[in-house]
Amino acid sequence: MRKLIVFFLASAMLFGGLYVLATELLSGIFFDFLFLGAVFAALGGYLLWVDFAAPALGIKTWES
Repeated sequence: MRKLIVFFLASAMLFGGLYVLATELLSGIFFDFLFLGAVFAALGGYLLWVDFAAPALGIKTWES
C-alpha cells in the first residue's frame, strides 16, 4: 500500500512539474514558476527512479 501511494504521489509530482515547466516555457510571458516546476519534476523523477525503476532493472543505488 505504501509503494502504491508513493508511486501515485511521485508520478503526480513528475507530471505536474513537467506541466508547469512546459507552460512556463511556452507562455513566454512570465517565468515565475519555472524553478518550481523543475524542482517538482526532478524530485518526482528521483523518487520514481529510486523506488521503482532502479530495483526493477537491478541497479544498485546508494539507498539500497
